[in-house]
Amino acid sequence: MEISEFSLQSANPFVSALLEKKLDSYTYFDYDIHQEDVYRKRHSDLLSGSFNRKELFSCLKTYNEKFQAPAAMHNIERLLDSQSTVVVGGQQAGLLTGPLYTIHKVISILTLARQQEEKLGTPVIPVFWIAGEDHDFDEINHVYIQKNNRIKKKAVSQRITDKRSVAFAELDHAACKRWVEEVIQSYGETQYTKGLLNKLTAFLDKSSTYTEFFEWLIMDLFGSEGLVLIQSADRSLREFETEYFQTLIRKNDEIARAVLHQQQLIRSHGFSPIIETALESSNLFYELDGERVLLHRAEAGGFTDKEGRLSFTDQELMDEAAAYPEKFSNNVVTRPIMQEMILPTLAFIAGPGEISYWAELKKAFQTMGLKMPPVIPRLNITILERSIESDLKQLHMELEEALQADWKEKKQKWMEEHQELDIDSLAEDAIQRTREIHSGLSERIISEFSVMESYTNKNIQFIVRQMDLLRKETKKNIEQKHHHILSKFDRAERSILPEGLPQERIWNIYYYLNKYGSQFTQNLSGLSYSFNNQHKVVKL
Repeated sequence: MEISEFSLQSANPFVSALLEKKLDSYTYFDYDIHQEDVYRKRHSDLLSGSFNRKELFSCLKTYNEKFQAPAAMHNIERLLDSQSTVVVGGQQAGLLTGPLYTIHKVISILTLARQQEEKLGTPVIPVFWIAGEDHDFDEINHVYIQKNNRIKKKAVSQRITDKRSVAFAELDHAACKRWVEEVIQSYGETQYTKGLLNKLTAFLDKSSTYTEFFEWLIMDLFGSEGLVLIQSADRSLREFETEYFQTLIRKNDEIARAVLHQQQLIRSHGFSPIIETALESSNLFYELDGERVLLHRAEAGGFTDKEGRLSFTDQELMDEAAAYPEKFSNNVVTRPIMQEMILPTLAFIAGPGEISYWAELKKAFQTMGLKMPPVIPRLNITILERSIESDLKQLHMELEEALQADWKEKKQKWMEEHQELDIDSLAEDAIQRTREIHSGLSERIISEFSVMESYTNKNIQFIVRQMDLLRKETKKNIEQKHHHILSKFDRAERSILPEGLPQERIWNIYYYLNKYGSQFTQNLSGLSYSFNNQHKVVKL
């Protein structure tokens, strides 16, 4: 494997402006990530605070010990060191780990933790936060596969229609096993396929929920590198968070006002906020009859849900959090705050959307007496297989161009330059002349037999349709003549920019594990990456 780097502009205008240093970082964040000493400053700030490391250690140890990953357990023990910090990032628990960007985020966490531990000379622990409390199953219940040279969404057949947290949604083993087999088989049979399916089946048998299945896969891929998991819906974590939930309840109105104030500031600078919230939102969920419902502050005081099924005074909600912390969970506003209350975060690894919405939270952090950690863009990676690199060379296309190309336009342009028969022009000309001839014929016939006007109209429509069919069939033959080249366009597009989207948004890591073996992710993670905001292309 080797890395090439390219400067590609982010599709997110806020992120693009941030990375191009066109923003005043301190308007949106507490640290300027472009400063060389940003991590040393953050580390110094963390040492002036305090964290409940013993309870954090106990919680993480209990949760992670089932994975039997010595490197991860060693890192958890190192959290007891008062100098230690963490690099953290998170994601929903997607099937088969979800799109490639989840893997890229884990690699980013591991890489930055290694780099900063060496530079700071203090323990830096890589932590992956699983958003187990999320309840939108449709967001994570699928991967994309190729079928008949087309990209197809492949979803597991199980349906979960209520709003329970995915962490508590029972996994349909038969449906998921059948789905896993079909997905892996779509990648083609290799020397690794049988072993891969056996391993996936074993992890599936150990799992009672989709979140648990995700955990086993992530730790199988990265546990040996010391990755530590934290699962937001874990009961022991919720108990640890009890006093922090109470703080969020107590400061609830201030947090909501702070978010809206920061969003107004963002609008004044020409950007659109992405967090949908309201002044009365508590930004906290409560579990009611197995479903997550968003709490709101009631006009008369206290808290209720949108349908009015719940009613708590401020004190009653505080008491409920103390007695049943497992019933509470955070939303997009309070989850980052909760993270910072429990973890000594040296840096938060974020995707483009996360960078944008964290910028809306600076004043909310201030309300809690917290500094937002440095928000670091995750690595953006495209995996380039040798066969695809060969296709690009035969198409005389540079890699940087391929990463941003309008592939349909490129393919059409090539066809126009290489077709000996311009069938579109010929057919259009023939149809026009036929219409003229037919018009004269129709006029003579209708002048004698007016009842035949409708028939002549249908007749010309029939003739034109037949000529159009001739045109389409000729185009098929032209494409077939150049199939060996056109297929290279299609193959390269599907690999590099599928559906016009970055590769990491569509494809799944298990395609590569099936093709290249179980060491693929370790080899990918072990490369030397720079956090220089350049797009990485890893050539296999």
